[in-house]
This record gives sequence, C-alpha cells and structure tokens, in this order.
Amino acid sequence: MGKKDKKRIKDLVGICGIYCGTCPKYLAPRDRDTAFLEKTSRESGLPLEKIRCDGCLSDNVYPSCRDCRHGFRRCAEEHGVTWCFQCLEFPCSRLRSFLPIHVVNGVSHHARLIEELEYLKAHGIEKWVEKQEKAGSCPACGKALYWYARECPACRFPIETPSVENRR
Repeated sequence: MGKKDKKRIKDLVGICGIYCGTCPKYLAPRDRDTAFLEKTSRESGLPLEKIRCDGCLSDNVYPSCRDCRHGFRRCAEEHGVTWCFQCLEFPCSRLRSFLPIHVVNGVSHHARLIEELEYLKAHGIEKWVEKQEKAGSCPACGKALYWYARECPACRFPIETPSVENRR
C-alpha cells in the first residue's frame, strides 16, 4: 500500500471513532447521489460543489464535522492526540454523551464508538477500516452503504441489521 493510500485510509478514521467511509457526505459525491446532494444543499444553504467531505482527518472536511459541535476536534488538539482512544481520559463523558445522538431510520451510528475505538487501538487502522468496509457494504452486491441504510440503493437488497449495529 502506497503512502497516498495510507493517508486516504487514515483520513477516513474519525477522531471520535466514526468511520467516514460510509458517511453520506463522503459517499454521495462519489456515487453521484443527486437527490441526497440537492436535499443537503437546500437544508444547509451550501452550494452543491461544497457538499463533499474526504474524511475527518483530510484537508477537505464537511463544515459540520470541521466545526464539530461536540468538541472532539478541539479536545483531541488540547490533549495532543489524533483519536479519542489515545487520550488518558478515554472513554470520557464527552464521548459517552455522544453515543445516543443522531438517530436516522432507527439507527444510531454513534452507538458503538467506544467499542470501535477499542478495536482500533487493539488492531490498528488498516484492520479497523477493513472491518468497517465489510460491515458497511451490501451483503448481496458489495456496494458501500450509508450509515443508516435499510436497503441497498444499487440492488435493493434489504438491510435488516443496519451496518452500524452490525460491527462486531
């Protein structure tokens, strides 16, 4: 794996343990999901070309993640770490209070972040990303799915257990 590939993979590992590779703001521009992009543009007031993110640690971070209202980016900086699991206070109250936030289609893609960060710490970035890619793909056709998908947009295969709840 080249240096550029390793950087791209690292960029997709959120500070808080979210896998950016199944985030709609990451996938939609790549998949040309016009409906999602237009809806997000209307809701955010951002032009279509600004609805794009290359991952939490990349140079092109979606505004709501860059500003991180939950404070993970600032906290990591203050503690001199890249990811929450590297902090002496892990798992902290900030991370615990983040777990139940943002439920879509009955799915909270934050629910297992502490477990995911522990896995990341134990197994490393490449193994963790491999695990996330497998869990976040359609079992029938392999298409990468949004965090909260209940059906594959490519083959219409029903996703009975959303990818974020099936990451063990």
